[in-house]
Amino acid sequence: MLPEDCSQLPLRGFGTLTVHTTVLEHGRVRYSVRGPHVHGAFVVVPEILHGGPVIPKTVYVQFGDDTDGGGWYSPRPEEPKVRNARIHGFTDSIDPRTVTRRSHFLASLAVVLRDNGTTYRIPDGARALTEAVIVAIVKDWKQRPDRDDLLLAAARHKAETNAAHERGCAEKQEAELDSVRNDRVTARRRILQVAGLVRRRQPAVLPPALETVSLPFFDRTGARMGVLRVREKEVNALPGRVVYEVQGGRVRGTFAVGPDLYDTTSAIPQGIYVSYGHPSSSADWPRWSHECADEPTVNGVQLSGGWSHGGRSADITTTYPEHLPAQVRLGPNTSTSAPSATGRRASAVLRALALHYLARRDVDALRIATGKHRTAHTRAASRNELDRLRARERHLAASVRRHRTRERQFLDLLTAPAVQDPAPVIRLPQRGMELGQEAA
Repeated sequence: MLPEDCSQLPLRGFGTLTVHTTVLEHGRVRYSVRGPHVHGAFVVVPEILHGGPVIPKTVYVQFGDDTDGGGWYSPRPEEPKVRNARIHGFTDSIDPRTVTRRSHFLASLAVVLRDNGTTYRIPDGARALTEAVIVAIVKDWKQRPDRDDLLLAAARHKAETNAAHERGCAEKQEAELDSVRNDRVTARRRILQVAGLVRRRQPAVLPPALETVSLPFFDRTGARMGVLRVREKEVNALPGRVVYEVQGGRVRGTFAVGPDLYDTTSAIPQGIYVSYGHPSSSADWPRWSHECADEPTVNGVQLSGGWSHGGRSADITTTYPEHLPAQVRLGPNTSTSAPSATGRRASAVLRALALHYLARRDVDALRIATGKHRTAHTRAASRNELDRLRARERHLAASVRRHRTRERQFLDLLTAPAVQDPAPVIRLPQRGMELGQEAA
């Protein structure tokens, strides 16, 4: 006759397993087993996961006896011997409601550990017997009268850590939520600014100057590189842009200068954009391989493309930014960087022309002209951005509520009275959530 705390479990195809069970702390249960070709300890552990159910639904099985598990590749006391193979590690996650030998719970964390510390795959025969043993003890664990108490004990053990995790997630997302709300206010203000810009009267723009201007230009160290003779060819033919014809200082050709084409942060674009050549279209997004004429040469090298400066115009000086784009076209849609000496000279020319443009008395009128030309695009972009921010705000607000709710549920576990008698359903205080029910 077996002792009171012992029982026998049938192993389909492998005989009968004698088990001795011991309840450990934190909801763990040790199954000391002995049967045909198998003996040792298996510990069933309720699985507590960050972001998982407040009361766990799954378990894993630890091979060998340790309260909280030994180190990986460090043997544990009573690790099971199955067909003379010492099984080490853990199973993967197991759902006791659906566990079968086809559940593949020995996929990644269960190995055979040798005395020299090396590991290898569990042989097929030992694997089949190990699977049968685990299925038998997990099914037995599922039917224990104190199972709910075990789950609650495991949840209480990790409740403080999980509450801190949920609190950290909530605080991080609350900070992002504040930022998104500020961005939403900015996007809404930009839509109103665009509406106001449509109604605004266009200020007068000065006609092209008749005289040629001499502009010195400097490298990034402040050393003078020469003088440019600059003449205005067109003003505001392409909204907000001035087309300059440039000669001198080993530079010859046309440059177009205006507000930053890519600035969608405000109704009236700021920054600066300088293009190599004369864009032949007023499109907001020029295809340089098709839409520029009279591209300039610098040091005898013909350049294409342009420079977009989205920062404050006041940041631009005769020596800063130091390195600006200078591309040589290889084909209709391909290009490569210009030689370094050409790039340095081109950078100095771009800075000089940008400063010359920004010194115009009508620069604000030119910016307004660009903004008016782009109102449809800016309004659509702002509305799309506002829709995106609203959706993100809703998602973050819901996520914050979820994390705060879960934090309170974990904290409630810490203050819940200890369960005296097994019961089919144990309810959390003030929450009315059954064991195993996942947080909303």
